Amino acid sequence: MTVDLSQRRRAAHALWIAGVVAIVVVAATAWWQWNDRRRHHRRHTSLISDVQLSGDGSTLSVRTLWNPQCDGARPQLTARETSTTVTLTLKRGETLRTPCGDDSDGSSQVSVTLHSSLGGRQLVDAATGRDLKFMPH
Repeated sequence: MTVDLSQRRRAAHALWIAGVVAIVVVAATAWWQWNDRRRHHRRHTSLISDVQLSGDGSTLSVRTLWNPQCDGARPQLTARETSTTVTLTLKRGETLRTPCGDDSDGSSQVSVTLHSSLGGRQLVDAATGRDLKFMPH
């Protein structure tokens, strides 16, 4: 059984096309996964800004976007305290629906009460490692 040259060319061409299609499918899937993780990361580790400090210096509050239909559980603000720093972490619920319309997002204030007054301790965002500025409430 002999295979003529034109059949070999057609077979090589078909394999080449199948390879290109496979690469495109893998690349598109990888991009979609990366983009979905990036969008999830952006929504769930949003930078903390506009920290408000209570008059007695023991309660910290931040505003964040939250929609129970899209984000599930209410966001939580937690603090890890040392003698020199207070590190804030903003934890948000798992995304229930993506994408979620920006027009349906609501603003929510979340707070954490420290074991002792902030005093002169450094205030740090756990997600970025950056110092946070606060405003008296």
